[in-house]
Amino acid sequence: MKGTPGTLQEGGASFATTHWSVVAQSALTDQPDAARALAQLCEIYWPPIYSFVRRRGYAPPDAQDLTQSFFAYFLRTKAYARTDQLQGKFRCFLLASVKHYLANDWDRAQAIRRGGDFQFISLDQETAETLYDAAGASDSTAERLFDSRWAKTLAGRALNSLRDELHAEGKLELFEQLKSFLAGDTVIPSYDEAAARIGAPRATVKTHVHRLRRRYREIVRREIARTVSSLHEVDDELHYLYNILAKAA
Repeated sequence: MKGTPGTLQEGGASFATTHWSVVAQSALTDQPDAARALAQLCEIYWPPIYSFVRRRGYAPPDAQDLTQSFFAYFLRTKAYARTDQLQGKFRCFLLASVKHYLANDWDRAQAIRRGGDFQFISLDQETAETLYDAAGASDSTAERLFDSRWAKTLAGRALNSLRDELHAEGKLELFEQLKSFLAGDTVIPSYDEAAARIGAPRATVKTHVHRLRRRYREIVRREIARTVSSLHEVDDELHYLYNILAKAA
């Protein structure tokens, strides 16, 4: 489980090329790397935006249209470049943008339905509603729900990335047996239980879990680094993410 070059790990190296300020700076140059970076950011942020819109009282079909058309508007108009904040967190900027869009631009953007020419996300009603979790959202404000879905989506992407790494190393079964130690499950098995399942000494299991947790933290850090504009913001955003996940556990 080696670190990925060009990412922020354990206080190390430089930002990945998918850093959101690169996206913003690319608005006038249309760099291919920035387009891919923006696509990744859209994949991360459609669940929290959909949840935010649903919590504002829109029915599922309207919330899907709003989410898709917001991204189409955001990309077509390059709204991400009309800002003096190459400093700051993409999470905060995007939430402010979608609030403005709902208040001012929805009527004018009806023609951009289901994403128009920008199909960066695949949004179906069943998946969207599962992620929305109406029962769990009932006592949350739209803003808190946005942050909660953001944290869970980002953590889930990090876990899937770790799974892919272990799969490539021929250690998928090890990951499946030990992922409960990483994913914030309500019930975490004991080291003795895990040792019995995988047929390894307890000390070996502890070593595996330690390495998996370390690599998982590195990947989460990498994902966070893609959504802020400077190194000093990464730790603040990580702290915020872990606080949200701890409250949701």
